[in-house]
Amino acid sequence: MTVRRVLQGGSLVWAAVGAVIALGSLGQVNADARFLVGVASIAGPLCAVAASRLLAVGADRWAGGLLVLSVVTPTYFAFVVNLPALVVGLALLIAPRYVLPRRAEPVEARVRA
Repeated sequence: MTVRRVLQGGSLVWAAVGAVIALGSLGQVNADARFLVGVASIAGPLCAVAASRLLAVGADRWAGGLLVLSVVTPTYFAFVVNLPALVVGLALLIAPRYVLPRRAEPVEARVRA
């Protein structure tokens, strides 16, 4: 298993865990903040899913940016689960080649099935 696949799977796991925590606690949010928290509860995990897809096609910096954005997922007192996504996202933004090895061929040269 490559580092890229591990990061893709981790992004999907983060999306699932973040969505479960955020949406599970949505009923306890004040009525005046429920809309904003609901949007963050959906947008954060969707950013993590999109980051996983971008990692698959080789857009590493964009994936890092979306992982950083996915940290807005409201996890309340379980904020520690946000930290891996933040660290990996920042690493992909700042220096993606230290996190992921170079591809042998350009993304456009691959045949999509």
